[in-house]
Amino acid sequence: MERSESKTGSEIPFRVRNTESSTQIKPYYRVHAGNSGSSATEQPIEATLSHADALLQHESQSCTEPMLSLVIPTYNAQRWLPALLETLLALQAEKEILIVDDGSTDSTLSVVKALGEKHPEITLLQHDTHLGRCAALQTGLAASFGKVVVVLDGVTDIKNKDIVMLVKPILAGCCDVVYGSHHILSYPDQETRWMQAIEQVLTRILNFCTGQHLSNIESPMKAFRRNALDAISPKISRGTTDVEMIFRLSAGGRRIYEMPLDSAVEKKSSGQFFWRQAVTAMGLLRHALRF
Repeated sequence: MERSESKTGSEIPFRVRNTESSTQIKPYYRVHAGNSGSSATEQPIEATLSHADALLQHESQSCTEPMLSLVIPTYNAQRWLPALLETLLALQAEKEILIVDDGSTDSTLSVVKALGEKHPEITLLQHDTHLGRCAALQTGLAASFGKVVVVLDGVTDIKNKDIVMLVKPILAGCCDVVYGSHHILSYPDQETRWMQAIEQVLTRILNFCTGQHLSNIESPMKAFRRNALDAISPKISRGTTDVEMIFRLSAGGRRIYEMPLDSAVEKKSSGQFFWRQAVTAMGLLRHALRF
């Protein structure tokens, strides 16, 4: 997967405004060592993350490309997208917001275009037909330029503190990838016992195959260091899934952190849930045999 040509014609000076609210956030991470075989640990890393704040201040004087690329695959998202974008626009960091419309049939396009006219940070990427979330994700990643790339997949109510905590350990040099999860401290209320049992089985299989210690396979929010993403991008298929990305990252020895999320995601019906788990199971089998 190759990134498109540089956006030098639309570059704007890098600005990050440090606020007290961002520095007061208490980090809580589960550390995953990939192929090293180490057990997952839970540790506060406030002291280490203070380096990220210093880096942000230093980069504010010299950066010519966005610090953050926020990639948002969408399909018929007119109900929640305006509020989501307003919250992201208030995030106090130099950023680009890449909306990938996957052939929506509602007014998603007009919503994005209207906001894009007012806010140059917003870029609209379109699929003429509905190709699926994997293709939309691939399109967004290929067009991103940020030093850290954050994927928001199915997030309907974003908390900017989640983005801050996803990004800071990467900027601090603690890891290359941070996955957000709603399953670290407890299970989501809408999940039945059968749903939890299926997720647990599939996640344990993934962890066994990759040496990770993740709480759940699917992550609605994840952040990647630019070079970590570029290292696996040429090998990722057009139909890339969370399973394939975790296998690729693990094979490359990339360090993965995991953190709890407060942001809300779009609720799935039982039919949608079981279909996605079936696809996940097939992907697990295919990649386990390949790797």
